Amino acid sequence: MKKIKENILIKSLQLFNENGVSNVSLRQIASELQISHSNLIYHFNSKNLIIEALHQQILDKAIAINNQVKKSENLIQSLFESTKLGFKISLEFRFFFLDLNFIMRENPNLKKTFLEVEKIRATMYKNIIEIAIQNGILRPELFENEYDYFIHHVKIFSDFWISSSAIYDVEGDDQLVLKYSDLFTKLFFPYLTEKGKEDFFTFSSEIQL
Repeated sequence: MKKIKENILIKSLQLFNENGVSNVSLRQIASELQISHSNLIYHFNSKNLIIEALHQQILDKAIAINNQVKKSENLIQSLFESTKLGFKISLEFRFFFLDLNFIMRENPNLKKTFLEVEKIRATMYKNIIEIAIQNGILRPELFENEYDYFIHHVKIFSDFWISSSAIYDVEGDDQLVLKYSDLFTKLFFPYLTEKGKEDFFTFSSEIQL
């Protein structure tokens, strides 16, 4: 039974990525897997439940990355490593970000979860920024709530860079990860101290290898 659920999620992810959520039905997923429609809905009785399960996979992978980069002693190195790994995950589940607005409208429960996760993500960024300021990597705020605005910029980029790349780019996934992780990390540059900039140039050259 567990294997069937795994296969349903694997096939659904493939079809969602290729065709978009709105263009894939439960019957199509069942047909592709050569199982009955009733067998599929025994495990997932709606597309929303499949999408929620796939979203949980995204979260699990993101948590694993966060735990992995915590081992790094350098905050700038962690930024580059976590961004590259995170963007690879985003492309693996590209349908979720390409269809984000549609998914949020169709699934209020998932939207609630997504917004709660976003609050956690914002708090995580705030904590990292405070540590970076204390360690002389990031400069202090020049005006009130400057870093709150910056975190909002980060959120917009993270949620919608794949939609932008789908319009403007023809590169393969590896090239997209390098291109957009580079664009993303450069958002941090104006906030770096001289020490932070030195680390930035060191690890930005390494990330291209």
